[in-house]
Amino acid sequence: MSTHKKATRRHTGRAALPRIIPGAPPGSLRPVPGSASAQVAVLTIAQGASHAPRTLHNLSELPVPKRDRSYWVRVTGLGFLEPLQTICNFYSIRDMTLEDILSSGWRSKAEQSGEFLFLGLQVPPDGRPEAKNEHLFLLYKAGLIITFEDIPATLIDTLWQRIVSAPMSSQFQCVGAYLAYATLDLIIDRFFLLLYTKDELLAELEDVIAVRAPTREDLNRLHTIKRNLLTLRRLLAPYRELELTFRQLHIAQTDAEFAPYLDDLRDHITQATELVETYHGIADSLADIYQVSLSNHMNEIIKILTVISAIFIPLGVVAGIYGMNFENMPELGTAYGYFVVLGFMLLVIVSMLWFFRKKKWL
Repeated sequence: MSTHKKATRRHTGRAALPRIIPGAPPGSLRPVPGSASAQVAVLTIAQGASHAPRTLHNLSELPVPKRDRSYWVRVTGLGFLEPLQTICNFYSIRDMTLEDILSSGWRSKAEQSGEFLFLGLQVPPDGRPEAKNEHLFLLYKAGLIITFEDIPATLIDTLWQRIVSAPMSSQFQCVGAYLAYATLDLIIDRFFLLLYTKDELLAELEDVIAVRAPTREDLNRLHTIKRNLLTLRRLLAPYRELELTFRQLHIAQTDAEFAPYLDDLRDHITQATELVETYHGIADSLADIYQVSLSNHMNEIIKILTVISAIFIPLGVVAGIYGMNFENMPELGTAYGYFVVLGFMLLVIVSMLWFFRKKKWL
């Protein structure tokens, strides 16, 4: 299996592991296998108005932050080190930060990196059947925001369309901080979209279990939902800590108008976390119900087999006695002995069934 296939398989599995080089010194860099060379696009924001993004064909055209405008530099593709190092050197981004960018399996976090606030983000899929988790790395300071993606993130496409179509408010002192907040808010919205889908699937399974015994297919669907909820919980758990770190590191630059947005983001993270826990609890309950239903079904089968066995025990005794064929058995010479024995056996069956019915064993 090639390196690219291994990376793809790990990416679509339960959890991507951080890509580290055992024994390598801190700051060691290794490109992401299967990713393309860096492509750079720039979105310019001047006094709240946004211009159409433009693609840079030469890294010498990288924009420099200015007082009257802000730039969003989007870097897509982490497959070759040279252009990435050129970009990082131009903007004074540390090698340790670039190492984190090239190791996409780390949990989401926020930390100060020189002049930048660095956010490493694990982004859930957008709800499409073929969609996968996305890895997004965001750095910002006054007048500049830079994002790195191993593959183009639909999240950034959506956000850029929103920024271009709807002019931003000019009330924020740090446009980069607001854009970082908008990115986090859009990520949390994705969690809600996926959770609403899980809510519908769980409700459907609840209705199924209420009217009939669940099948193995139902169990497989339930296990898939539980696995997806565990993945969502793993992705969502660091965001509460990340929001707190983001608030603390940015508080010195935050004006009073920005604080309510952070409060709203915290509320959304809390609600999403509670929903994940609630739905996971419901999935566990449904799994318990399935196990109980399966156990009851097995008990019913065992009960029927036990009743059948109990009925045939006395019949076997009668058949065994008259199957001995001793010469001095008077019943063997009786003209209607065969029919009498059959009638007796039938009477035994009816009597035992009546007894089992009376005891409510059937």
